[in-house]
Amino acid sequence: MTEKDKTAELPVKLRRAYLPAKERRRLIIEAAQQVFARSNLQGARTRDIAKAAEVNQATLFEHFESKEALFHAAVVEPLVEAVRGMNDRVQSYEAVGSLEGMRALAQTTAQRQIATMVEIFPLFTAAMFSDLELGKKLYREQITPILQERAEAIGRLLKPGFDARLIEVAVFGMIFALAMDQTLGEEKVDLAVLAEHLTGIAITGYAKDPGKA
Repeated sequence: MTEKDKTAELPVKLRRAYLPAKERRRLIIEAAQQVFARSNLQGARTRDIAKAAEVNQATLFEHFESKEALFHAAVVEPLVEAVRGMNDRVQSYEAVGSLEGMRALAQTTAQRQIATMVEIFPLFTAAMFSDLELGKKLYREQITPILQERAEAIGRLLKPGFDARLIEVAVFGMIFALAMDQTLGEEKVDLAVLAEHLTGIAITGYAKDPGKA
């Protein structure tokens, strides 16, 4: 066998398929979410993220200037997206004109927010609870402003005497708890049912009238 024949028998190394920058960025974010879900910001290594995304580190840093910037895109932004547009929704509530219309609109919103929290639950818990200082920083710098913005928006819908921020924190906590139960618990409940109950608590409460108990 000639050297030419031997060379012809060598396996051909396939070239990585070309992807548009937007698609490559999306795949990097998805890979980063997997890595960040296993580790916190400090524990995750860019080489592991690059390997999961099937790119080299140079390509990774072409899309994100730092690991922190990637963390923000992969972990923080999904949470921000979940609560974006609250002011528009409040205007929709005010325009409904009936309790049943408000309930239907609120239930749709609640179901979407629960679904989003279920989706990002592994990322959110890794970011918030795997490292106390990191969690504190994330909560104070990213979550708190979002809750405050939402509280200012829903304030117009509350009865006099209610603390809008306290209500918003409570609702956020319930959504997180429902996502935790859906993720870690044995029994899975239809999200529409969860949204219906959450909406009922928010709009009409859950306690019986003492006179009818």
